[in-house]
Amino acid sequence: MSNFIRVRAGLLRETHPGERRVALTPEDVRRLSKRVSVRFERGCGVGAGHVDEAYVVAGGEPAEFADMVPSSDIFVSVRQPATTRVFPATATLVFLGSHAPLATRLPSGPRPLHLDIARLSCVQGVKGADISSRQAAITGHAAVLEAARQFGISHPMLMVDGSFVRPVRMAALGGDAASLQALATARRLGALTHGFGLAKDSQDKIERLGARFLGTTLAPMPFPRALPEQQLARLRRELSDPLSKMQLITTNAVIPGQTAPLLLDEDMLSRLSPGTVIVDLAAENGGNCALTRADEVINVFGVRIIGSTTLASHEAAEASRHFSEGVRNLLEHLIDTDGVLRLDPSDPTAAALLKEVAKTTRASS
Repeated sequence: MSNFIRVRAGLLRETHPGERRVALTPEDVRRLSKRVSVRFERGCGVGAGHVDEAYVVAGGEPAEFADMVPSSDIFVSVRQPATTRVFPATATLVFLGSHAPLATRLPSGPRPLHLDIARLSCVQGVKGADISSRQAAITGHAAVLEAARQFGISHPMLMVDGSFVRPVRMAALGGDAASLQALATARRLGALTHGFGLAKDSQDKIERLGARFLGTTLAPMPFPRALPEQQLARLRRELSDPLSKMQLITTNAVIPGQTAPLLLDEDMLSRLSPGTVIVDLAAENGGNCALTRADEVINVFGVRIIGSTTLASHEAAEASRHFSEGVRNLLEHLIDTDGVLRLDPSDPTAAALLKEVAKTTRASS
């Protein structure tokens, strides 16, 4: 019989306003219980439809945050915990981080080990690689449904006085999972869809979804990088006319660790038709739209700009199920059958997580 102490995991309650997801469902707590002892913060799963009793039945132990901190090795959450929550420097935090600039996210002094799941999305074939993209896809889907709610319609082909409403013209700026899912959802609802992205494969992905690609004179990029202001200005000029014909626009151009590039300035906003809805999925990073405000709806020039950062929580149960499944698979990979957390640099999954840790350590030093 082996002599070991099982990893003690703490499942955190999300504190960001409007965040209803939970990092682990009771079912996945049950599956992890053979190698991990789980304490959960009371009420952590309520927003996603999971009561405390379900976690207890699954083998979890309820606890308050203050009691959980000194008795846990790993802390699991959907979002990076707020800076007001203090963890020992020996702790390991597992979360899906934001792409906000590093200077706004890194406290000074000794820090717990931060394992940001988002870093795995850049590495093919590793455990946890699809966690970020699944959440992004749910966000893109929810963005279109929220826009439809803002329009006051449930379907762009709604019958009114015996005649059909003309289909909404929709554009998605970005070639990521959220933007592609927004295109797919809008098209299923009957919208005339258009897309734009600067990645080399963006046009192919957009057109495979039946959307029209908004071409520009800028050359495709092999990987995400910041554009010089001169090129950004040119891009805005070239997009201004086609975007002025849209009634729904989603944006999600993000460069990890940097402020989101400005894709729609005030002049472009003034040219949009009154009643146009913009869902800025980059709001947490400063927004792709000049007047975006995180977690606010701004009305200007008759245009509504939605800056929600919690759209995935509109579908909290489904989003949590996907997130939890991915986190369980990741933890089962990182924690061996003896309950020992092994971050082996020779393992591609661990290496991807630790590589980013090294980068952020250098950036904060």
